[in-house]
Amino acid sequence: MRESWMGKYVGEAIGVAIIVFFGCGILFGAFMWGTVPGLLDGGLAWGFAVALAVYVGASMSGAHFNPAVTLALAITNRFPWSKVIQYWIAQIAGGFLGALALVLMFGDAVSSFAAKNNLVVGQPGSEKLAAMLIPISPHPYLVGIGPAAYAQVPIWRGFLTEAVATALLMMFILVLLEARSVNVPRGWFFPLALGVAVCMLVFVTAPLTMTSLNPARDLGPRIMLVLEGYGSIAFPGVRDGGSLLVTVLGPLVGGPLGALFFDYVVKPFYPRAEAPAPVAQPVAAGAAGKR
Repeated sequence: MRESWMGKYVGEAIGVAIIVFFGCGILFGAFMWGTVPGLLDGGLAWGFAVALAVYVGASMSGAHFNPAVTLALAITNRFPWSKVIQYWIAQIAGGFLGALALVLMFGDAVSSFAAKNNLVVGQPGSEKLAAMLIPISPHPYLVGIGPAAYAQVPIWRGFLTEAVATALLMMFILVLLEARSVNVPRGWFFPLALGVAVCMLVFVTAPLTMTSLNPARDLGPRIMLVLEGYGSIAFPGVRDGGSLLVTVLGPLVGGPLGALFFDYVVKPFYPRAEAPAPVAQPVAAGAAGKR
């Protein structure tokens, strides 16, 4: 069959939509009703969301679902540069669609929650509403908002956190895909293992950056917030855009660094790939060739 790039773009959009729908959907329940009591449950939810997305979309698009992953694969010659922008557009579109579904489902509940807590969309403090859809550094509920919270997590520290976390994520992806690894990927194994990696990263980084790891998981829902009237809370974002730099630029830097680390530090120490044994030619075929 001829390769269909349109099918790949659709697969990328579907995958990111699934991640946002389940991952951010958990946040709606957690922040408004306390349905998710802690990071353990939240981390598991995000990990399962990624695993489900990979199960659905891997055969369609290769399951990048993340501009940082696509960029890293292009830089290391694993993906064509000519398709990077198209993948990014599809990924961001998927993030927007996932956010749209959640807004349609929870819109009235969010309005009620905002009124109860004296929060006005687009005004200071409404980042506690925006955080249901986009990652904000630091976590508005765990660390807080305002100068005291920002002093605990300056922009440079948030950026470093996202860069390191996304580098680890990219390294995990390539390890799982490496045929010479003891973890030779199976159809059922890769999504679950990747979900575990995401879960562990959430445990460590959520208080500092809400664990973006993925510019599409940020930018797609952020466009939804603009349409909802969040104004500067959406773009350029809180802290005069500093939080946006953390959650978008950090992953875009970290992803390629993780891929390069794998290629030049980890992969060279893997066991050598064995050449396949020659296949014995059937006697009948050999005899036929002599006629």
